Amino acid sequence: MGAVLGNRSRAFASAFTLIEAVVAMPIAAVALVSLYACFTQGVSVVSQEREDLRATQIMLKQFERIRLAPFDQLTNTNYNPQSFTDYFDPADQSTGGGGTTYSGTFTPSVPAAGTLPESYRTNMLFITVGLTWTSGKLQHSRSMQTYVARNGIQGYVATGQ
Repeated sequence: MGAVLGNRSRAFASAFTLIEAVVAMPIAAVALVSLYACFTQGVSVVSQEREDLRATQIMLKQFERIRLAPFDQLTNTNYNPQSFTDYFDPADQSTGGGGTTYSGTFTPSVPAAGTLPESYRTNMLFITVGLTWTSGKLQHSRSMQTYVARNGIQGYVATGQ
């Protein structure tokens, strides 16, 4: 019988006391809340980065359209409207689930005097494409700018015409 009691006392000695359990519970609660906060923050950052990447894709799409358009069409608002709207998921827009709405502007202008030699300046356009969108309660904006030459940039670089 002494052997049985000896094993039982070892089993009780290896268990947690009430004080240890009471101290461990808040520590475990803080660890779980911190883990949840990390996951929530991670999902939020990924979502913001996806929206920012989509904004960059929309602007690049506009620049590709500019690259393929004849010079005279760049200032024509029938071909290149001054404002446009695009969506995070355009394919899902018909069902109302397109996600974030991006509002864009397209601004072609002759470069300011003094920024380029006069022979270049009058045959070039300075184009700005800007986007704004709202994510949660935050307003975001991005813009890109480029120059477009009437006869292509190669002529200006190679021969200075």
